[in-house]
Amino acid sequence: MTDERVIHGVVGSVGIAVGRAVRTFDPLFVSFNVKVRPDQVRKEVERFRHSVEKSREQLKRMQAELRRKSGPESSFLIDAHLLVLQDRLFVDRIIEKIENESINSEWAIQQVSDDLLQAYDRLDDEYLRERRGDLEDIVRRLLHNLQSKPLPPLKKLPYDAILIGKIVPPSTLFELRTQRVVGLATETGSPLSHTAIMARSLEIPAVMGVTALSEVSSGDLLIVDGERGVVICSPSEETLAEYKERDRDGRKLKKKAAASASAPSVTEDGVLISLGANINFSEEVRSAITSGCESIGLYRTEFDFFREGKQLDEESLVADYSLVLKTAKGAPVTFRTIDVGIDQKSWDGVNPNFGVRGLRFCLENTDVFKKQLRSLYRASVNGRMRILLPFVSTVDDLDSASEIIMAVRRELDLKRQPYDPRVPIGVMIETPAAAQTCDLMASRVDFFCLGTNDLIQYYLVIDRSDQSVVHLYNPFHPAILRCLHQIFSLLRPTGKSITVCGEMAADPPSAAVLLGLGFTSLSVNLGAYPRIQRMIRSVSMAQLRDLAGQILKMQKPKEVEEKVRAIVYRS
Repeated sequence: MTDERVIHGVVGSVGIAVGRAVRTFDPLFVSFNVKVRPDQVRKEVERFRHSVEKSREQLKRMQAELRRKSGPESSFLIDAHLLVLQDRLFVDRIIEKIENESINSEWAIQQVSDDLLQAYDRLDDEYLRERRGDLEDIVRRLLHNLQSKPLPPLKKLPYDAILIGKIVPPSTLFELRTQRVVGLATETGSPLSHTAIMARSLEIPAVMGVTALSEVSSGDLLIVDGERGVVICSPSEETLAEYKERDRDGRKLKKKAAASASAPSVTEDGVLISLGANINFSEEVRSAITSGCESIGLYRTEFDFFREGKQLDEESLVADYSLVLKTAKGAPVTFRTIDVGIDQKSWDGVNPNFGVRGLRFCLENTDVFKKQLRSLYRASVNGRMRILLPFVSTVDDLDSASEIIMAVRRELDLKRQPYDPRVPIGVMIETPAAAQTCDLMASRVDFFCLGTNDLIQYYLVIDRSDQSVVHLYNPFHPAILRCLHQIFSLLRPTGKSITVCGEMAADPPSAAVLLGLGFTSLSVNLGAYPRIQRMIRSVSMAQLRDLAGQILKMQKPKEVEEKVRAIVYRS
């Protein structure tokens, strides 16, 4: 490639990287179907078990080092791989295949993993769907260990390597951390993939879902822009100079921000903005608090609720939630109740109906809902808790949930279980129905959270996991801006607080739009926290209000984005 070309993807990990492409290939390979003699079946099972144990030892060593380098909030990524190796749905089924069909381990692994990968693809929840990458990585490791071969090393990387490929497993990224990997770009994946999470933990800029990446070759000069979600191939001298300067400025700002992370987030004209952190696992709380985050604005409880492919018991949940509140050291924690649609009767199956999730799922599975509510209320004596109900679309559903909440409280009263009766109850606005009727719900709840991820995809009819339409996902679309303006206008007279906790709040330009529209409470992932805090401190609220008035009259998303970026980055 000789002419500069910009390829669009989605942000996986923020930051800017300039370097040379190093192409990696899909590590999965075809396994041949080999029949083994009946007297060799036991030996084949032992061969498979040895591969499992060897893989487990490798992962534990990796986890211990990651914990030393980055803390417990990063090492949980390896937990997912270790859990796969303990999962009977995976390991025992492979052994059964070997024993019942007298086939070699490689072929048994391939058959079982293919079935499970198809089940992952049918999941409605994007985060859970992205977990297929963990299974693929484990399969890769098992297959190599079966052949007693080390995982194939890349040749010595250049000092400024940018890894590119269809996929780059998180373990590969970790294993190469000691080499000079400055950036990452993949054809598939999303910000919710473990590869993206690992990149953020290692502070490696990454762009995911770059479908045209196949045209890039090893050795090509690249720029990975983890702020805009683009990869620039064969950049011009002018573009190169611009990005190198931005990279230097970003490093200086990062050092400056780290020194003042615990200070309030205040705009240039003195407006205080509430800035919280979004977490997916209880282990992330400590990192959030020690980093200076003033609250946990969103704790997605489903990932801890369904550990090892099954529900935790009530006592375990109480212990987990209590630990989260104690670790938060007085900072408020918003617990979102489980937001999944998995069939509880059979962990082999999934619910193909994308609409049965969140509160709808809980109302159809009241035993699950009540167990979580009891656990939350019992833990509430240990700190400042808020309970958030996701995927609410009707007042009737909200009333049904309120009746269950009151029933749980009466049950705790009868058992004389201590709990905080003042725990605020809130609703997530993430569907067009909730956006249009949030004022009608206001009298029944204490607060609101705005989930822009789902709201945008439902408004624009875009599946964010579908690579063919992901480029149409645009927070600057006039319909989205008008929707946000309407939500704020409907809720302002009610006096109820509203926190924006979607990815829109984690991107400086779109977060600036939210501030201009009147939203003064944001909650973002830990990786985005410093850059959003920097943005808040560098803008004037009066200027952003004026900006909001202008962009609400504009017709094209691109024009809106250019206008906003010029203000935020002062270009």
